[in-house]
Amino acid sequence: MGKSHRMMLAFALLGSAACGRSPDLTNPNVIEANLRGMWSQTIDVPGSATVMTLSVSDTTVSGAGTWVREGGPGGSLAVTGYVSGSHVVLEIALDDGEVLHFNATMPAIDVLSGSLFTTGDPVPATFRRIQQDPPQ
Repeated sequence: MGKSHRMMLAFALLGSAACGRSPDLTNPNVIEANLRGMWSQTIDVPGSATVMTLSVSDTTVSGAGTWVREGGPGGSLAVTGYVSGSHVVLEIALDDGEVLHFNATMPAIDVLSGSLFTTGDPVPATFRRIQQDPPQ
């Protein structure tokens, strides 16, 4: 094999290795770039849902969405928060006055997983991205 063919093969192998590489979800810049979009909480209670659309500017997170509880009320919500290292910290203010705190990490590109709490003990919670917004 000639020198030029070996060089082309080397570049092809490097290119394929780079394409198969997973993003570093401990890097705050990668997390910030991947938070934009619509997220839905995975809840095993029929008729309950929390959906929020997040935007990010530097390390500041903001957003809005809707919530509904099984057989009960529903309404709108506002999200504020920030990215700190590999963590995402959100305050989710429901329009009925309740404020939820969500401390999470991003274990996969479309998953936020962590603890959700108000004034009591935290409970495990997961949100999945259902729509990605383009970077701004």
